Amino acid sequence: MFNLIPDIINQDIFLASAGLLLLGFLFGRSANLVRLPRVTGYIISGILFGPSLFKIFSESSIDKLAFIPQFALGIIALTIGAGLSFSLIKRLGVRLLLITLLESLGAFSLVFLALYLFKMPIEAALPLAAIAAATAPAATLAVIKEYRARGPLTETTLAVVALDDAVAIILFGLILTFDLKHLSTFGETAIQSLSTSFIEILSALIIGIVLGIVAHLLIKASREIADSVIIVLGITLLGTGIATISHTSALLTNMLLGLTLINISSRNSEIVPNLEKLTPPIYCFFFVLAGAHLNLKIFASAGFTILFWGIAFVAARILGKLAGAYIGGTLSRAPDSIRKYLGFALIPEAGVAIGLSLLISKTSVYFEYRSIILNITLIAVAFNEIIGPICTKYALFKAKEATVEE
Repeated sequence: MFNLIPDIINQDIFLASAGLLLLGFLFGRSANLVRLPRVTGYIISGILFGPSLFKIFSESSIDKLAFIPQFALGIIALTIGAGLSFSLIKRLGVRLLLITLLESLGAFSLVFLALYLFKMPIEAALPLAAIAAATAPAATLAVIKEYRARGPLTETTLAVVALDDAVAIILFGLILTFDLKHLSTFGETAIQSLSTSFIEILSALIIGIVLGIVAHLLIKASREIADSVIIVLGITLLGTGIATISHTSALLTNMLLGLTLINISSRNSEIVPNLEKLTPPIYCFFFVLAGAHLNLKIFASAGFTILFWGIAFVAARILGKLAGAYIGGTLSRAPDSIRKYLGFALIPEAGVAIGLSLLISKTSVYFEYRSIILNITLIAVAFNEIIGPICTKYALFKAKEATVEE
């Protein structure tokens, strides 16, 4: 009887979708019962019932739903961009930019150095280093809300977790344009790769700004919140589609779309909270599918090496975040609470990290190492989503910004 279940589910994409969503829900709720983030439950359900273990969902069914991660990442990027209002950036000033750059690049540099020294191929180490720069805003925000935290550390944390995802997206976009097999440090191919990266960023900038203006004009004409959500979803899909066919970063495009939309009119600030009400099932799909992509066969073939690289990734990322935030806070003369504890609030890692690893396509020079990149990312996410909220809580209480007692 049990053997018939996969055959029934995988004969129709709607049955497979229903199974993914409901299992994700059950495991997400179960994770909450043991005080773990829901995303951890989603990922575990994908691992258990995906092609690597119980094989309830076949590889073909997973492949048919490949558009969902791209759509979810479009919304994530849009939300990140919409969190970067010019008034907030102006108020926090140079301190925000300096801390963000140093903690992001700190994680990037130390992860790349650690993995490269431990004999990981550069085609896997570079993308993973870029992925390490990202932080999961959802986990951090949940802890801040739970303990009703207020103060300089809280405000800076909320801004940094939005901005460092942008840095990660840019780093990853740049790295994907490098043809490492033909790249020389000072050669013509290096200049060509950097030129391609510049053109890709410029294209994303133009597309994102134009679509942001178009979305604003349509929203202004509609004057209905419900219509605004439809418009934003439609424009996000349009941005993803245009970016895909023009070989431009969909993440950068949608991030700039969100940034344009939120800064062109204060009225548009109401849209993102309403849009987020529609996203829980999309994110559930997203993380269950991410777990289903975990290829356990790689552990059988590489064994201890993958686990060792995973540990090195996690340790180097945490050290890079802590050191970068401390140095950035010191150079910008930030309060002690920010210097000492901001890095602890930047440990969570989830959506953007997994999404970036899923963007490595078959045409990329990195595709050969996609399984290694994805599996190490999932190992890191599983660990960081458990330890990250605990570290954020520690930072808020040490900074005396939590207003709810333990």
